[in-house]
Amino acid sequence: MIKILFFDIDGTLLELGKKEMHQELVDALNLVKEKGIKIFLATGRPPFVIPKFHEIEFDGILAFNGSYCYTNNELIYKNPMDKKDIKMFVDNAKKLNKAVTLAGINKMGCNFDDEILEEYFMIANQHVHVIDEFNEFMKEEIYQMMVATTQDRDELILKNTTTLKVARWWDKACDIIPCNGGKDVAIQKVLDFYNFNKDEAMAFGDGGNDISMLKYVGTGVAMGNAKDSVKAIADYITDSVHEDGIVSALKHFEVI
Repeated sequence: MIKILFFDIDGTLLELGKKEMHQELVDALNLVKEKGIKIFLATGRPPFVIPKFHEIEFDGILAFNGSYCYTNNELIYKNPMDKKDIKMFVDNAKKLNKAVTLAGINKMGCNFDDEILEEYFMIANQHVHVIDEFNEFMKEEIYQMMVATTQDRDELILKNTTTLKVARWWDKACDIIPCNGGKDVAIQKVLDFYNFNKDEAMAFGDGGNDISMLKYVGTGVAMGNAKDSVKAIADYITDSVHEDGIVSALKHFEVI
């Protein structure tokens, strides 16, 4: 019996660049909640840029690809990044002439302008903000970094760091998170919090940063618009986000 559902946002709940879910999906999620099933967002977004959806309230959020997890009134888990490795990463990026955006609980800041990084942010209807106090901000609790590099540069961008890894859902840019983090790690923290097991959890995603959580839960569902690598590990492939694939899957598994 399914007791909890985890949803990626961009490309899963929302069409890329959109701000609101389809009404049919909102109605389906409310039916899920009426049955007593928990619903959680699982996203690479920081807490302060996660949308507040009309007519539906989620029970909790896995932000920063799982490095900061909370319910509506309680912190479940946090996993800030190693400060020495943050500094090394920023130095590596500068050598490649790549800007880095740092993300903390309440704000984000970038060291210089980067058109591709701005394009990455625009997918979630956000903008890159260059800040003068970047070096000071780097000393605060940072949970994620964003940089506009392709996969072939991963080794260079991570050079001489030991606690960082790439979480990628877009070809031209990526998120950087702790090696001991990820949506799968966060899901286990949430399951422990509610005393649920993996077989009672279902997750939905479309990007490379969703692979770990789809593999981890009892039932991992890939959207029809998901990357081939995501579809390859999923237990079930549903319709695309444009066709309300989440609703189709919930009906298929008789959750609603």
